[in-house]
Amino acid sequence: MKFIKNHIVFISLLVIYLIVNLFFLIMHPGTLFNQPERFGEAISTYGSRDASLYAKMAWQLITDGVYGYNIEGSNAYVTYGHPLYLTVLFKIADILNTNHIMVFRLSNMLLNLGIVILIYAISMRLFKHKWVAILASIFYMTHIGPLHYFRTALTEIPAIFLFLLSIWLFLFALAKDKYRYHILFGIVASLLLMFRATPAPMLLFAWFIVIGHKGFKEAVKIGFLWVIGPVVVMVPWVIRNLIMFGEPYLFSSHSGGPLLGGANPFYLIPQADLVQQSIAAGLNDSEYGKQRIMEGFETDFPLWFSWFTIGKTLWLFFDNLGNPDGLGPYSDVFTDFWLAFFKYQNMFVVTIAFLSAILLRKHKPLVYISTLLLIYIFFSNIFLTIPRYGLLVFPIISIVAAYGLVTFGTFVKNKVKSNRV
Repeated sequence: MKFIKNHIVFISLLVIYLIVNLFFLIMHPGTLFNQPERFGEAISTYGSRDASLYAKMAWQLITDGVYGYNIEGSNAYVTYGHPLYLTVLFKIADILNTNHIMVFRLSNMLLNLGIVILIYAISMRLFKHKWVAILASIFYMTHIGPLHYFRTALTEIPAIFLFLLSIWLFLFALAKDKYRYHILFGIVASLLLMFRATPAPMLLFAWFIVIGHKGFKEAVKIGFLWVIGPVVVMVPWVIRNLIMFGEPYLFSSHSGGPLLGGANPFYLIPQADLVQQSIAAGLNDSEYGKQRIMEGFETDFPLWFSWFTIGKTLWLFFDNLGNPDGLGPYSDVFTDFWLAFFKYQNMFVVTIAFLSAILLRKHKPLVYISTLLLIYIFFSNIFLTIPRYGLLVFPIISIVAAYGLVTFGTFVKNKVKSNRV
């Protein structure tokens, strides 16, 4: 009862968000989901072309025992995390003789609620301030992206959940100083990388934090404990790829595609034309992408520099109309008020987060979590950037923005009090 009393505001908000999630689950709004004659049956069922291919891959694994993305044979085009997640859920649905689509949507919905709890828990552990935690949770709960993506068979919701669980476990392990928690962190972080590889560089920063808190000698011990995770989770994947394809792919075999896709400043050239240019040059996607980047910086430095810094960063969080990813399918469903709300909510939170990261850079916990955000943006900007990829760090953005607003509010409140005196 004491726990409920201490966190009654958050619990009430979580219940409201559960109701909103159930509304989206049952009513299932969005033209993408309800116009199969326009988008195709598979895309309307699973939420996108990529999602339908993940689902097809899962069924192929169940029925034929073959692991291959968009192919009847085997390949290493995508890491195994999400395909196996869907495979398990589809198999459970098959055993229970129930709708596999509703099973994965329910699973994602529960993970989405878990994300809100983790945002609250991480904020409380970092800042020890209830209103920072509540506001950060509100920022996430009022974003359209999670409400859209938990009903798709894409990686977004499971990846965000594992990302935040990794952060929480890291903070918990650092506070409790028990080796078993560090091992668990390494395992969960490795699972995250099998869903999304982009957060990998964050682990190096996490290790530097351990050095700062525990010293180099202890950090080395903890680092070896972390390695247990990759050995258990990732090494079997690498061995499988080496045996089957002669290459020890750590993540996937198609890194060249995203590299070429990102070597296109402000998408001035159609993607299909880029692929054709690569073929005509006799180069694979990776080689042609590197060539375009090198030549671009030499011949038109301002364009390419602005693209790899400001341009790609903006594209992580907004489309060309300034909308957040996930809002498009509701342009014919939501009223003008709700379309504007979701658009400007995203703009507001992202803007406040970046301003807070700059202006409050002397606040150590904020610096740590802001650095995670910057690392993700930096390495994302090397490859193809789309607003869907920015959703992974929106919980971090929410936490940073919440801390900035609460800090500003406290400053104003204290100023007003001092002027009265």
